[in-house]
Amino acid sequence: MSDIHLRPRRSEVLCRQVIESARTTQIDALLLGGDLVDARTELGKLNELVGSLCEIAPVFAVGGNHDRHVGMHRVRDTVVAGGGEWIHSSVVHVTHGARVIAFAGPDVTSIPEGDVRVLCAHNPRIWKKARQNRYDLVLAGHLHGCQVVAFEYQNRLFPGAVFYPYCFLSHQYGAARLVVSRGVSDLVPIRWCCPREVILCHV
Repeated sequence: MSDIHLRPRRSEVLCRQVIESARTTQIDALLLGGDLVDARTELGKLNELVGSLCEIAPVFAVGGNHDRHVGMHRVRDTVVAGGGEWIHSSVVHVTHGARVIAFAGPDVTSIPEGDVRVLCAHNPRIWKKARQNRYDLVLAGHLHGCQVVAFEYQNRLFPGAVFYPYCFLSHQYGAARLVVSRGVSDLVPIRWCCPREVILCHV
C-alpha cells in the first residue's frame, strides 16, 4: 500500500478503506510505500492505522517525499509507536514455509540475504540501481509523473512519461521485476484512467 496521503477531512475514510482492504486479503506481510501523511495533525490517525494493520499482519514501512515535509523522524516514530517496523534503511526477514523473504528499504547499502529479495521504495527512480543488485522484486510508490493517463506506449504511461522516465506500472529486467503502485490516494484527487489501488503480490 502506497501513498495513503492522510490529511484533514479524508483520513477517516482512507483509514477505513485501507483496513478493510487488508482484512479481506489473506496477507503474510504488509508494506507501506511512503507518502503516508500530508499534515502533522494526522500523525495520530497514522498511529491508529498502523496499530489496526498490525493486528492483521506485520507492517513494514518506508517514507516518501510528502513524509519529509511532515518530518521523516516524526512519521518513523509514529509507525514504530503503532507497532510497525521502519525499514527505510534496514532489512527485515520473514519466514514463509521453507523460504526466507528479505524486505529492504531504499537506503540499505548492502544486498540482503534471502531466498527472495524485495526492495520497497517510494520513488521508482531507484529501479535503475536496484535491477543491477540482484533484487527479485522492486516495489515503488505511485506514478511520479501524473495520474491522468491518455494512453500507454511501450509500457510507459503518457503524458506523464514525457516528463518522467519511470512513468510505468511494471518493468522486467532479467529476473528482476519492478511494480509501481497507482497509490491509495493522492495530493490532488483528480484521476483519469489511473484508478486507486492496493497491490497484492504472491512471492
